[in-house]
Amino acid sequence: MEGDRDIPADQTPWDQPQAPSVPADAPIMAHASAVAPEPANRPAPRAGGWTITLLCVGIALLACCIIIPQADANRRLAYQQQKLKADLEQIQKQAAVNEEFLKKVANDPTLAERLAQRQMKFVREGTSVLKLDGRDPVDGSPFLLVRVPPPPPQPPFHPPGGLMASICRNPQSRSYVMGAGLLLVACGLVLGYSPRR
Repeated sequence: MEGDRDIPADQTPWDQPQAPSVPADAPIMAHASAVAPEPANRPAPRAGGWTITLLCVGIALLACCIIIPQADANRRLAYQQQKLKADLEQIQKQAAVNEEFLKKVANDPTLAERLAQRQMKFVREGTSVLKLDGRDPVDGSPFLLVRVPPPPPQPPFHPPGGLMASICRNPQSRSYVMGAGLLLVACGLVLGYSPRR
């Protein structure tokens, strides 16, 4: 058989064939497919320093477009909270004055009589009515006696200004700035790629 000629006598067909031995004095020849080592003086490829700059500027633009509108919303909520707090204090003062007035009406018969005369626009003979600010105090509701003045009005809400803030508050210009930020981040990621050595 032809196959028997290729297998040495001391080897069985299921054994792995051994590599032929090479004499020590034989010249070493490089195979054509072997990888040649890189020369030592060749500079290693590296990414440009502007890659990090592009990434930072792009992320900063995106952060401005997200943070500035949210900061304005937070400031507006704080402004409304102050306004509601002032209104609550005024309502609490009014409730305390009303409660005190009701207690006095229940315990003082003279005050109840005067309120009844005021409500019926009746003035007893021999008495006079005190006029204030040119108005007749007989006219009007007795609730005006216990009216608490409202709190002073707050100044209108104005968010802090600035060129970047005004650009980020406008939805149309904000979309352009976000697009530019994403483009800068993509350029920094793609153009800063360096191949593996």
